[in-house]
Amino acid sequence: MMWKNVEEAIAVIERRRHHHSGLELFKKAVAELHDPQDQIQTIHVGGTNGKGSTVNYLRSILQRAGYRVGTFTSPYLISHHDRIRINDISISDEKLLSYINETESLWEKYDLSMFEIDMLIASLYFRDEGADIAIYEVGMGGRFDATNVLQNPLVSVITNIGMDHMMYLGDTYEKIAYEKAGIIKDGVDCISASDREDCLNVFEREAEKHHSHLIKIASVDHVHVDDFLYFEYQKQEYQLNTKALYQRLNAALAIETIHYLNEKKNFDINETMIKEGLFDTSWAGRFEIMRQDPLIIIDGAHNLDGIKALVASLQNYDKIHIIFSCLKDKEGEKMLAELRRITQDIVLCEFENERADKAERLAQPFSLKVVEDYRQAIDEGMEKEGVLVICGSLYFISLVRRYLSKKLENN
Repeated sequence: MMWKNVEEAIAVIERRRHHHSGLELFKKAVAELHDPQDQIQTIHVGGTNGKGSTVNYLRSILQRAGYRVGTFTSPYLISHHDRIRINDISISDEKLLSYINETESLWEKYDLSMFEIDMLIASLYFRDEGADIAIYEVGMGGRFDATNVLQNPLVSVITNIGMDHMMYLGDTYEKIAYEKAGIIKDGVDCISASDREDCLNVFEREAEKHHSHLIKIASVDHVHVDDFLYFEYQKQEYQLNTKALYQRLNAALAIETIHYLNEKKNFDINETMIKEGLFDTSWAGRFEIMRQDPLIIIDGAHNLDGIKALVASLQNYDKIHIIFSCLKDKEGEKMLAELRRITQDIVLCEFENERADKAERLAQPFSLKVVEDYRQAIDEGMEKEGVLVICGSLYFISLVRRYLSKKLENN
């Protein structure tokens, strides 16, 4: 059928969230459209945490250097369109609708999932709009992820490895690293920010198998937080427009990737462009300050490593109140144990998602307070003195951000 209303069409796509044709079938679908994903230069970014931030730092630097940059990321925080952007501007209703109508015949033919449909549309859009380069963020894992239809990226980038999606990727760091390393291609080098020897050994092995080199980021030195986050990398000083300590590694990974593009792929991006590009970057839902006074921070830390990184960034704050909710396939109890290192004032709530964990179940072992409706939890949290931190699933943070933005606008 020909869709005329973009919201109705998106609702149908989102109902296909759990379809999955498998990579071989999806390869046939993109082949039918002449592999649009391989018709422009690409960078492929995988890993457990920090993928979206790394994509955004790369995008900002490349854009500062005058490139037209497509980005494909997930999940979205504000609207479905945000997954598909050029120069940080989301695809328009009109464009999205026209690609939905152009590709719909393939949805049933290849039993495409929401993620696969989005990947297909993004690839056509970037090609048709003449993007100089497109950066694709892996959805889950790597080896069997829909983005792995990319056949010849300029470079593969892997942020780090954490214990996440263990039902699908395996229950050890090595097993998860093996799935993430599935994005390493023949003759395509891989850059990683991981510091775990067991994971790096897996990457080395996979890189060798594919006649590619593994490049590890150097150490990040002299890190301190004032109004901004400052750090030194390869004897250069950088500052980020955030107080999130964990962003230093994502930024260093972006810097290393840009250096690689300069040295190996004939890009011409100078140090000023790198510094300005990094500082200009903000990423919704990642240690995002929604209000300065009293301070409200939202953060999509949705697994144990993400929560540990968030806790490290909150060490210098006093009177912290936390609102938390997560998906049931995450290590909720371990995340809460970590959060309790900085405050006992933790409220658990719920949000509309069939995978959301039950607040009561999570609260019980720790005797924590439950306010099931996240809107009520936020309203009560905003009455308290001190710092309000809302964290957990990115799906949850998306709803929180929308609610908070409206509430703060009206105050």
